[in-house]
Amino acid sequence: MKQLRIPVVSTESLDNSLFDSITFDAKATKKEAGEAGPKLVNIGLICLCLRGSGTFVINDTSYNVQKGSLITLLPNTLIQATSSSDDFLGYAIAASTQFMMNLQMSNAMRSYLYVSANPVLQITEEQMESILEVAEMLKRKRDERDHPFSKEISRNLMKVLCYEVHALYRARISEGREVVEGRTRQSAICQEFLMLVEKYASEHREMGFYADTLCITPKYLSVVVKKVSGRSPVEWIDSTVMRYARTLLTSSDMTVQQISAELNFPNPSFFGQYFKRHEGITPKQFRKLRVES
Repeated sequence: MKQLRIPVVSTESLDNSLFDSITFDAKATKKEAGEAGPKLVNIGLICLCLRGSGTFVINDTSYNVQKGSLITLLPNTLIQATSSSDDFLGYAIAASTQFMMNLQMSNAMRSYLYVSANPVLQITEEQMESILEVAEMLKRKRDERDHPFSKEISRNLMKVLCYEVHALYRARISEGREVVEGRTRQSAICQEFLMLVEKYASEHREMGFYADTLCITPKYLSVVVKKVSGRSPVEWIDSTVMRYARTLLTSSDMTVQQISAELNFPNPSFFGQYFKRHEGITPKQFRKLRVES
């Protein structure tokens, strides 16, 4: 067994792309000092062990992986490879946090907590080949620079890949084959908070509302949600509000003023500033870009 060096993956390493593919091979491991330490993953990663075996520490928990292991890493995950066989070969698709946040999958919050508690699944060879097939199609389309719709096709293939993985986790949740840490008091609080956010985010963006509803202090809510999900309550509230805003801008004929009122902003100007702070462009610019694409 040897220590495996995980490639550095971050939002910056994607070079403004929504996603990229990465191969990490034990034979190509470099042994420069400090390269094998823990790394903070600030993007989403879907990883497969194609060959060999290894041990990974993910958020302070050790996991043994082997051929057929699916490892799903959410943004703000700490990972370290502590050992691997000489023939270890891994493959990963990296997705930007922006892409992950824009996904609108059913029961996503429940799955998010489940993946946080169970990042490693053992899947069948057929399931692994299905994921690799979509991943290879994604890679080919991404590299077709002269294709007029390569970006759109790649974006939708990435969605297909995420749905494939989402389905695997949904099946495990239904079967109850893994122990979900959501049964602890802190995870229960986090799950209740996320359900409240999904229900009330269009009306309430202040953390105090959710803390009062759960009969806990805002400070304790902040600590618990950050510990369990890796994201702060404010980040969850903002991402949900932005998801609602993007959906209304792209799938309705409502004016920006009407959307502002629908999401309970004091005025369109305040909504515009909020949207631009999170998206980088104004609501009108966002709608125009989506219409043109």
